[in-house]
Formats: sequence, structure tokens, C-alpha cells
Amino acid sequence: MAIPPDSRFRFLIVGAGRSGTSLLTALLDQHSQLEVGFEVGSIDCLRGRALEDEPARLFQQRSGAFVERCLAAAAASPAALWGNKITTEQLAGLNKHNLYHVPPLDILDAFFNDVLKGLPVIYLLRDGRACVQSKLARTAQSLEQACDSWRYAVTVYEFLQQRPRTLFMRFENLVLNPERELGRALDLLGVDFEPGLTGGAGTMHPGMPPAYRRAGIDPGRATDLDSTHPCVALIEPELKRCGYL
Repeated sequence: MAIPPDSRFRFLIVGAGRSGTSLLTALLDQHSQLEVGFEVGSIDCLRGRALEDEPARLFQQRSGAFVERCLAAAAASPAALWGNKITTEQLAGLNKHNLYHVPPLDILDAFFNDVLKGLPVIYLLRDGRACVQSKLARTAQSLEQACDSWRYAVTVYEFLQQRPRTLFMRFENLVLNPERELGRALDLLGVDFEPGLTGGAGTMHPGMPPAYRRAGIDPGRATDLDSTHPCVALIEPELKRCGYL
């Protein structure tokens, strides 16, 4: 399902869980011309929770349902531009298609270059050590599961390097220099920077889970990790490729 050129669905934010995508979404949502959804259709559609699987066309079923949700939300929005944010863990739900198909479909190419062709994408990367440690602190995932999730996020990150209209941001830069990083995102979207985007209203956004809310942006989160954590041995190659080691 293609995105109609007159739709207000104009961008997608992507990143690993615990990489700061909720923070970026909340900050951009303060802009007068933007509305950004918090994972609209991601669990129900990309991961298929609200769908009965159609194995013969599972990718088309899930990706099409996701786009329909986004288009409906954009149409109902009073904002000039509507965007959505998803995590790479939710995106991975589309990989189930290849359980039923040989040869396998290139899921990332089909999603980003066909389904979302031309749609600006903002990819937010965070040090895998911080992501994994946060997942272990807040979820019931095993160390291996948390590391696998971040490695897949790197797979998506590396795939998108060749995609046009894709902006790459780092969580560490976002919390250290939020005005500059938000300015880069707004440049991609063609809207002007507005004062107050980095204030407490964004970091206390009601769309964020309560555990994520805080009074202001804490630059200390840029280095909030244990560099000797056991996860390092499991994700070391990816950390090096991403420049974190």
C-alpha cells in the first residue's frame, strides 16, 4: 500500500527500544506544525497482535495495516505534518513473513524502499551497552535476547545508510545538544525551529510511559552505562562498527 502524496503522514522515527525514540518523539510533538504518534499501529500491525495471520501475504498484510493506521491518524490530526515512531523490535515482526516463504523477502528493502518510498526517516542510534543495560533493568528479557535486539537495530541502521531522505541521529548528541539535533530533524521536515521545544513539557509528555518522564533533558544520560558489563562481549563487533568502541 503506497502513501498518497497528499497525505499528512510525512515522516517516521525509528530506533531500538530504550534508544531515546520516545524522548525525540515527545520533543518534536511540541512543535506547532507537527504531531508525532507514539507507536501507532506498531504492536497491532507490525507485530500482528490485532491481525489473524495470512501466511501467503503476511508482509503485505502487516505493512499495509500499519500504513492504513498511520494514514487514518494523519487524516484525523489538526497538524500540518504527522509522523510516527516505531522501534526496531516492532519492525522485526515483519520478519515472520519469511517463515512461510522461500526464497525470503528482503524485509527492510520492501518496507523502507517500497511501502515507505520517499518518506523521510529519522533513525536514532544509542550505544548498545546503554540500550541492553536499560532493557535488562526494565524488562524480563535475558541478556542474550537484549543483545540480539540491539544487533538487529544495527542491521536496520546499516541498511538505511544507503537510503535517501534518511537522517541519522545519536541519542548521546540529542541529550548533550538538543537544540542542534532537533534543528537537524526539523530541517529534514522543512519546518522552522521554535523556542521551547527542549523544555519540560516535552520531557514530561503524557504520551511517554511514566517511567520515562523526567524534569528536563539530562545530559548525564549520554554516558550512563557500565563499560564492563557482560553485554560488551556479545555486541562488541557492532559497537565497533557504530563507533562506540
